[in-house]
Amino acid sequence: MDTPSSARKPLLQRPLLLVILGSLLLHVLVGLVLGGMAVFRILVPEEAEIEVLPPPEAIDPQKREYKIKAMRTQRSTALPTQVPLAVAEPSDFPLPALETPDPNLGKTSLKARGSAENFGQGLGTGAGEGGFETFFGNTSPLAGALEGTLVDFKQNENRDPATRAGWMDAGKDFFRTWKKREFRRYFQAPQPLYATHFYIPLISADEAPRSYGVENLVEPSDWATVYQGRFQSKEGGRYRFVGTADDVLIVGVDEIVVLSAGFPQSNPTRWEPEEDPIHRGPPVSEYLPPITYGDWFEMKPGNPMALAVVLAELPGGEFASYLFIQKEGVNYPKTDNGRPILPVFKLKEFSSADRARLAGDGYPKDLDGPVFGYF
Repeated sequence: MDTPSSARKPLLQRPLLLVILGSLLLHVLVGLVLGGMAVFRILVPEEAEIEVLPPPEAIDPQKREYKIKAMRTQRSTALPTQVPLAVAEPSDFPLPALETPDPNLGKTSLKARGSAENFGQGLGTGAGEGGFETFFGNTSPLAGALEGTLVDFKQNENRDPATRAGWMDAGKDFFRTWKKREFRRYFQAPQPLYATHFYIPLISADEAPRSYGVENLVEPSDWATVYQGRFQSKEGGRYRFVGTADDVLIVGVDEIVVLSAGFPQSNPTRWEPEEDPIHRGPPVSEYLPPITYGDWFEMKPGNPMALAVVLAELPGGEFASYLFIQKEGVNYPKTDNGRPILPVFKLKEFSSADRARLAGDGYPKDLDGPVFGYF
């Protein structure tokens, strides 16, 4: 039996079937390509992109130097620095008259300063140190100096009237412990001073509170200045302090009183001289007590020792202090009345202003003696 003619036609001669087969093949190919790309993205890591930046522009050296100089100028002009003025001879330096406001008398700390009217005060010593030189020390620390504090026994630490006995009782406590805390119940000047010698000519008693910057807070009586530090002898030997004062000059070495000069009734210690004073001090006052010779003490070469010097003025009026040092075995020149011309005790060399001021009283003394500062 014969089949129909349509059934006997080849498949390639059927258009519809070709379209269907072509579409299927196309979809299969597209699927394979897309699937292969997806698999490739998964299996192969993506390369990182690197961005290359252009090199920075070079800075012009002249512009850079200009900027640095401008910054330095701005920094220096923003906070101006006051340079201390120092001259070798203060008396020759003209000072213009200045109008100053009335001082504030409140309970605030005041800076210490000297007086430009007096020789050696108010201006620097000319030795290259900062601060201001006063009769009672410099306002800035000096190499080898003793640090001093002014104590007012008329008022307590709150500047109310003191209810305690004052100098004699507080002095006894201090010379027992050698601690400034014994004066804590009394008013103390906030500004310390740094002294390198204790040869103070006869002056008004108000120079002490003025030097410490509290002349508006402390009346010029019943005060003491307490200096502590260390000193040494380069060559060693046996020494003793010699001096006088109006009113009080007391010296302690390694916490032992070795000299109490001035008025004996104002001495809170039990120290007494082994030799009766026979030589007078500088002829500045009929009330100045005679020179007192202290106890001998040993100093080893270059071995620092503790040193304390206490000055005090009780009734007020005038004050003076003259402190020398004597070495055993030295043949010192003598005055006509037999007094040895001793070196002024000093912790640093004297400036020209110091020499002129100290030599002005005409009292024979040695200003070129040894230096005992502990540097």
